[in-house]
Amino acid sequence: MTVPTRTRPPGLLVVPGSVVGDVLAAADSACRDLVARVYVDVARDQVVNPDSLFLRPDPSRRSRIIALPAWVPGEPPAVGLKWISSFPENLSRGLPRASALIVLNDPTTGHPTAVLEGARISACRTALSAVVGADTLRPGNRHADVLAVVGTGLIARTTVAALRRHGWTWSSLRVHDLDPQRARVFVDELAAGPPAGARVTGTVAAALDGADLVLFATTAVEPHVPAAEWFRPGALVLHLSLRDLTPAAMSGADHVVDQVTHALRERTSLGLAVDSGVVDPGGIVAVGSLLDGAPLPKPERTVIYSPFGLGSLDIALAQLVLERSRTAPGVVTVPDFAGA
Repeated sequence: MTVPTRTRPPGLLVVPGSVVGDVLAAADSACRDLVARVYVDVARDQVVNPDSLFLRPDPSRRSRIIALPAWVPGEPPAVGLKWISSFPENLSRGLPRASALIVLNDPTTGHPTAVLEGARISACRTALSAVVGADTLRPGNRHADVLAVVGTGLIARTTVAALRRHGWTWSSLRVHDLDPQRARVFVDELAAGPPAGARVTGTVAAALDGADLVLFATTAVEPHVPAAEWFRPGALVLHLSLRDLTPAAMSGADHVVDQVTHALRERTSLGLAVDSGVVDPGGIVAVGSLLDGAPLPKPERTVIYSPFGLGSLDIALAQLVLERSRTAPGVVTVPDFAGA
């Protein structure tokens, strides 16, 4: 019997945030297309996407760290894990709320091949999931009379910027945040580009009044929007923060998600609405199925898009970043990381 020659695993690549950001910016269209492709693969059950694991060191606080593993087909295939923390108290310390890293493994040997800064990738995939959802649910119409933004942190900024880059426009903008100063900064940042009609509102209700495109990007852990009547009929609601709406607010709408079983976990608004009997789980549709040809909701009906956030998106985007950054300045190779 021939004994295989023993070889050393390749060195581990470390891709810092500055390089990740540059690649994501340069590959924006490719990233958007990749998100759409992964959603279709998920709908076809071609992706291994286990449930996310939530670590809460102190159940009385909102702080948590989440592990999201995935295997994604493609050329090349991608396999790995995102490890992302969300510590809202960091904002009072002058630190970002979220931080993350992504570990990629060799699909053949399982050896770790790269570690990438993950917060930028996570924000990018969240924003592009909103773009893909909005484009899919409102085909041929990328204009809103009123865009309402509730929550003005990194995800809101990244998502609004992504919507703009991909052709979305709006005539006016209403913004609400529990921190009015942060909301004003958000509006001031947007003042550099159209439209000029952006203003901060004192309540969520005032922000939502008459809005036909709504973005929730808060850190809410308990629902705070009490009724479906707060939404304009036919509104498209991008419910990225997942826990803002009471079951009553979820009623009477069409519901679109990234993956149904994921979207019903961890006390999401949609999960609570299903548990209370307000939403029929059989009527919930995956965005990948719509991209794959399933019938779209009727445009006159309110649609609530609640993407839970799939690790497969992070892993696929991380693989794209890795392939485009191997020789970039700033990328570090750790030789003999795995040892003999």
